[in-house]
Amino acid sequence: MTTTVSEARTIRAPRGTEISCRGWQQEAALRMLMNNLDPEVAERPEQLIV
Repeated sequence: MTTTVSEARTIRAPRGTEISCRGWQQEAALRMLMNNLDPEVAERPEQLIV
């Protein structure tokens, strides 16, 4: 299965103090990963292979 850039969804890293994980250590790891895909933060998110 091949996904092109036009089919890809945009991932936005959460901001603020509301967390979606059980603790801040887990939330920090999740946000670091999501920041790599966030077009406002990452250098070239469309070229990142995950």
